Parts: sequence; C-alpha cells; structure tokens
Amino acid sequence: MESLKKFMTLALIGGLLGIVLVTFIAPSISRMLISAPVSFGVNCEPAADWSVGMLIRSQIIGFSVGALAGAFFVVSSLLKARKAKPLAEA
Repeated sequence: MESLKKFMTLALIGGLLGIVLVTFIAPSISRMLISAPVSFGVNCEPAADWSVGMLIRSQIIGFSVGALAGAFFVVSSLLKARKAKPLAEA
C-alpha cells in the first residue's frame, strides 16, 4: 500500500509540473503557429496575444481556486478526524 501511495504522490507532482510547463510553453507555440510569415495587411497577432494572455490568466485562477479548495478540504477532514473520539472513550 505504501508503494501505491508513493506512486500516486509522484504522479500528482509530475502532473502538476506538466500543467505548469504547458501553461507557459503552449502559448508561445500557438503564437508561432498563428503568426503569418508575411504581412497580408491584416494583423491577427494582437488578438491572438490577448486571447493567449486570457487563457494563461484563467488557468492560473483555476489552479489557485482548485488548490485553495483542496487545501480547505484536507484541513477540514484533518480537523474532523482530530475531533472524532474513539468509540472506547465515548
């Protein structure tokens, strides 16, 4: 059981690191794919930069809200477990 716990912890940490890396790498790749190699008179780059910025901002906000909710859940469950008395003492 201990090895499963260690594996799941490492998988979670690796997943979170992957999310962070993709959050900052993917927008630059998207900008590279959207930018035209020559000027056509219409420039979409400001709109693409704005939308990618909003994507990054929304991912950071979502991660923060999720982390806070997870921390609240863990703390509340630990407090409930600490307050619960064993049946022998009741």
